[in-house]
Parts: sequence; structure tokens; C-alpha cells
Amino acid sequence: MDDLTSTDEHRVALAGDWHGNVTWVQTILPKLHRAAPDVKTILHLGDFGIWPERRGKGFLKSVDYWCKKSGIERILVTLGNHEDHARMEKLWASRPGQVIELTDHIHVLPRPYFFRLGATRFLSLGGANSVDYMDRTVNRDWWLEEQITDTQVAAAMTGGPVDVMLTHETVNDGTLKVQQLLATNPIGFHSDELRYSAHSRAQVSQVWEALRPSILAHGHMHVPDGRDYGDGRRVYSLGCDTQKGNIALLTLDTLDVEMLA
Repeated sequence: MDDLTSTDEHRVALAGDWHGNVTWVQTILPKLHRAAPDVKTILHLGDFGIWPERRGKGFLKSVDYWCKKSGIERILVTLGNHEDHARMEKLWASRPGQVIELTDHIHVLPRPYFFRLGATRFLSLGGANSVDYMDRTVNRDWWLEEQITDTQVAAAMTGGPVDVMLTHETVNDGTLKVQQLLATNPIGFHSDELRYSAHSRAQVSQVWEALRPSILAHGHMHVPDGRDYGDGRRVYSLGCDTQKGNIALLTLDTLDVEMLA
């Protein structure tokens, strides 16, 4: 388990989907700094905005700029589904299992990845199946590498106990608002898309049940919510860009979570 501890770091931020939204970044990062100037690390839960071509490059440059302005030293990214997975897999081909520093501030975590901040043990398990894949084009805005493989699940399950699990995908029997969204399918996704999406939830759920961490934090659903299971475990669903509940604060030694914005 890699030690990524930063000196005198007692709290970190959790962040839901940003979707390459520069306007949101230039709003939320200064807001985070005003509310929690001690926070230097953001644990991002995917659909960050690692995209091809000029739009993706421009977003990364903007994030770096606003990190510098807002006192954020690093963003540790757990990959979502809407990311350029083909690009990341090429980088990992020569650096397997390593954290990829895309920029000075943006560091992408491999799948899976175990690390420590102080005494708190983390597992990052990125990826998720796109429920809207029928409206997307392979290798343009849909990458098949988004899927959480059986090999990744096996590696995650044998990696030892953790305190906090970071995912993009949610779990089965997650927060109540997430369950309601899944049950009602308000957008009307095709049944094949729903089955495809359900598979990645099942993959994450296997790891969640095997490791039984105190906290699982995820993005993906665009539904800010939380649930305490009463057995020492909690799930937090982070909202996406422009939503309340996109940022939360995690105190490392107590595992207290405070929704910020």
C-alpha cells in the first residue's frame, strides 16, 4: 500500500463529477479554499474531464491554474466512465500500476489502487458502465475500457482491509435517493443499457461486501445523498457539477464527513 501522506494533512476533500466544466471548477475550487483553507488534496470520484483533443487539454490547464490560485496541491482522480480510457491505458502500458501525473496537480490513480493518507487506508476502484452507450460512439465519447473487469475486482478484493473505498460507480442497495432513481428510470434508458449499467454496480458491490470499509464515496449518479447502514458502514453519493453536494470534507483520523457545497 503506497503512502501518499502529505505533511500536516488532517482533512481532504471528496469531489463528484465535474464533466470538464471549467466554469464550475473556477467556482468550486475558490469556494473550497474559503471554507477549508487547510485542505490541499482533493479525492475526485470520476467523470473528471480527461478527454481527447483541445477541449480536454484546455480543461486540464484550467484545473491546474485554479488549483494554484486556490491552494490545492493535488487532485487524485479515480477514473469515471466518461474519460479517455484509451489514453490512460497507453500510459499505464509503460508504467503499470503507477499513479500517472497528467499535470503538476492532476494525478490519475490506477485500477485498482491501494494507498494511505496518514493512518487512513484507501482503495480506489475506477470505472463504470455507461448507461447511455447507445447514444455514444466508441473511442470518441465512449471507451470500452470503462468496464470494471473481473481481474480488477479480484485484485481489489485481495488487497487487504481499507477504511475508505473511492469509486465512480455506486453499489447495489446504495443510498435511498440513488435506489429510487435506479428503480424509476426517469430518463427511459433501454433495457439493454440498464443491464449493462447494472453489471458494473455488481462488480463494485462485490468488493464493497468483501472488504466492508467504513465509507464508500462515489459519483456517477448525479444524486447527492448519504446513508448510514447502522453497522459501521456509510455510503456517500456526491452530486455533479452545478449541483449542491458536489464537495465533501473527510477528516482522516475520525472519518467524519461533512457535505460542503
